[in-house]
Amino acid sequence: MGNPGTLLLPIGIRVFPLKGYEVNAWYMYRMMMDTRALEIAFAPELAARRISGIRKAEYQEIGGSVLWTLNPNFDIRLSGNVAIPLGGYYDLAHLANCNAGGAGTYANSARCGGTDPALHAEARLRARF
Repeated sequence: MGNPGTLLLPIGIRVFPLKGYEVNAWYMYRMMMDTRALEIAFAPELAARRISGIRKAEYQEIGGSVLWTLNPNFDIRLSGNVAIPLGGYYDLAHLANCNAGGAGTYANSARCGGTDPALHAEARLRARF
């Protein structure tokens, strides 16, 4: 009961369209297996927000990368992904206080939305000597 556990369902593909190129694309669904421990830990906050429980779905992620090998000593990798929040992520975000003023009781504070997707991108230049 102490660990909610995480289930990851990944789907991906890797292709080599041209010599020196590698392209990857993936989709991943992440969910908690058991939210009882979180519901017990956050029971006062759940009651104050009038939330009945924490949903299991956390987020879904879509991403990809391109690797371009110029020669055996140098390559370039471009990659990125977007994580789109789902129900459990919203529920946990709603427990946080996003009231910038900071005054007042917890029951009257503004809850966070948790609806913004998380974006990540990177470019890597690698040389091997």
